[in-house]
Amino acid sequence: MKNDRKSAIGRRGAIVGMGGVAALSLGARSSLAQPATSRNASKVVFGIGLSAPFLPFVPWIDKGIAAKHGVNGEYKIFESGLGGVEAVVTGNGQVCLGSEVNMARPRLSGGSIVSVARSLVARRDQGIGVGPGIEKPDDFKGKTVAVIRTTGADYLLSRFLERHKLREGTGPDEVKVIAVQPAEWIPAIQRGDINAFFGWEPWLSKLPQIVKGAKVYAWASDDDLYHQWLFIAFREDWARQNPELAGATYLSLAEATDWANANKEEAIDMAAKKFRLNRNDFANQVAGVDYVFDTKRAYYDRYKVMLGWAIGRGYLKIDNLDKFVTEAYYPDIAKKYAPSRTDF
Repeated sequence: MKNDRKSAIGRRGAIVGMGGVAALSLGARSSLAQPATSRNASKVVFGIGLSAPFLPFVPWIDKGIAAKHGVNGEYKIFESGLGGVEAVVTGNGQVCLGSEVNMARPRLSGGSIVSVARSLVARRDQGIGVGPGIEKPDDFKGKTVAVIRTTGADYLLSRFLERHKLREGTGPDEVKVIAVQPAEWIPAIQRGDINAFFGWEPWLSKLPQIVKGAKVYAWASDDDLYHQWLFIAFREDWARQNPELAGATYLSLAEATDWANANKEEAIDMAAKKFRLNRNDFANQVAGVDYVFDTKRAYYDRYKVMLGWAIGRGYLKIDNLDKFVTEAYYPDIAKKYAPSRTDF
């Protein structure tokens, strides 16, 4: 595989234990967004995180795109994108972004949440950060690595261990895996508590800037281990009870994505300022992802692969996977309001 400050920002941690996630910024309306005649006086709240995958959803509000479509929108910034998932599940939001497993877990517990579109393909967002002394796969033997379970980084860990015939465990030839929150990954390597972490940006790029001899061992897409996708989800009962508003929300988010792709530098400036991130560091994160907005049949198979892995790991229990995926992925909005973005 190829090589390539402690932060309080967290992203895509496990869905369990996220009740303490707090919104860092509540109101996000911009003076640029002049309200159009609204289809519904209720807010459409999108809980977003502070990282590259959420770039298009700052101009969704701040460039007036939501308002243009008659959507009385607002984003709330959380320390983790899963704060948005929690907001949707608890009825405090309508839109969120996450991975296949992160959307499935709350639905299995009765949460009213459906995935409606793919929004991102990451080439360089998740990866493996290592301290000094790790140069090749065998160097992971007897080492301690950190990961957040049920995330894409956990899937990457599974794929990496399988590819290189490594095993989890506490023996001298095994890899000890422990749970460490993202904000502690770099300090834990500094202290020698862990030797590596399977995680994501911005910590991967920050690691070699802070810890001498540390580096990004590999990105998730290296050696074809894991190509991360993220999805937009809506609160299901809201979407079904307000189909026109849900359709307008879909269209406005799609347009915001198109705008961000066509005006990447301006979008980076806007989001880096809103997220209070170093502009160059943020631009580097953005360079590693591709923004899309579509709803395709092929995503059923993708969901089955990822959920099948989670079932095999004992994270999920799903009696009928085909039925669950068909119900959890909701193409009706795209079919009616954005047919050019779907093949359903």
